[in-house]
Order: sequence, then C-alpha cells, then structure tokens
Amino acid sequence: MILFSKLATVFALPPGFFILCLILLIFFVPRKFKYFFGLLTLILYLFSTQPVSDFLLKPLEDAYPPLSDEIDVDWPQAVVVLGGGTVQGSPEAGEGKDTLTAEAVKRAVYAFTLRDIFPVPIVFSGGKVFENDQETEAVVAGRLFESLGLPQERFIAEPNSRNTWENARETAELGIERAILVTSAYHVKRGVYCFESNGISVIPAPTDYKCRRGRKYDLLSFMPSMPYLQNTWLALHEYIGLLYYIITYR
Repeated sequence: MILFSKLATVFALPPGFFILCLILLIFFVPRKFKYFFGLLTLILYLFSTQPVSDFLLKPLEDAYPPLSDEIDVDWPQAVVVLGGGTVQGSPEAGEGKDTLTAEAVKRAVYAFTLRDIFPVPIVFSGGKVFENDQETEAVVAGRLFESLGLPQERFIAEPNSRNTWENARETAELGIERAILVTSAYHVKRGVYCFESNGISVIPAPTDYKCRRGRKYDLLSFMPSMPYLQNTWLALHEYIGLLYYIITYR
C-alpha cells in the first residue's frame, strides 16, 4: 500500500505528471513531431531520476574530501562562508527583514560548528544580486550568528559580492590570504577555483551534501522526482558556471 501511494504521488505531481502527459501526447501529434516529443520526454525522465542526477552531481560533491581533523588550527586567517540566498520578507524574521535559505543556513551552521576548532573570525560573503528592497545576505547571516551565540567581534560581514567570483574578490580585499572555505559540496569546485584565482589559498570544508550515499538504488530511484531534477539542475548549473568563469576570468 505504501509503495502504491508513493507511485501515485510520483505521477500526480511534477515532473512525473508532465512526463505522463508528454507520453500521452506522443500518440496524438503528427508523426513528424513524435521523435521530438519522444526525445523531450526521455530527457526530462532521465534528468528526474536518481542514477542520472547522482552521475552528474557526485563528481562535484566528491571533488574535495570533507574537512580533515589534521589541519593546523593556526593556518587559516578566517573561516569564509559563501552565501546561498535569502527569503525576502520572511514573516518569522519580522517586518522588512529577510532570512537565509535552507542551503545558506546549512553553510552558516556548519561554519559555526568550527568556531572552537579555528580561533579566527567567520566571514560571511554575500550581498544582493539585484537592487531590490531587501537586506544583504551578510546582514541576514549576522543575525543568525548572533542568535547562535557567536561573539560579535568574531563575525565579519562581506555584503558587496553578487556571485562566487565576487565572493573571492571581495574577500581578498579584506586582506585574507588563507582561509577555510565553507560552501555546499556541489559548489566547492567553483569556489576553490575563484578563490585561488584571486590569490587566496583555501582548504575546502564542504557541507550540504545532496546525493544519498550508502543506499542501493530501488524502484523509486528510477521514478521521476522533483528533488532529483533539482539536483540535476544544480549540477548542470555548476558545470556551466565553472566553464563561464574559466572563459571570462582567465
């Protein structure tokens, strides 16, 4: 019964619902369009399954190992956290205030757990992409760290950057040359490239892993799912973003 309810949910919600609609549409479109819709359906299905999303995302997540316990605690000048977005006007934050997205919170909380290991400031790098009526991400993060109990003198807000390259450039402007770099595991490779290209030596501290490990694929792994499609999107976004940075900022 549980399996039936899971399968029913798969095809009642996107992307399964759209895949089902495309399959039905193939039977009614002219023959010359059948191959196009068939290919479109196949791509959408594959991108929405766990094996394909893992195939694309795992190489990014495994590019660097988790933070080692053997790192010299006196090596870094700062723990740098890369922003991951905000939720504008989030009601629980109060009128006119924003909150960090779940992804950004994971990065910030993981950096906070390193506070007693590395006796250095935590730098949160993140501004706002567009000049909307919203707070910079670094300001929002500052409230979170304050609520967690981080002393104010150990927090540095970098509120000017709008992308990963600017994260690195603005951090370099702070005079930081060696840092522990905290970001989502899939994003580490691009982060390392940007920081090292801007003259900052970093030791990655990946967090916020997306791929499930230690579990064999089952029937549901091959069913279309929005989380798997989202993971595929993240992976493709990273590959394209890294290529863009290499071409633009080389």
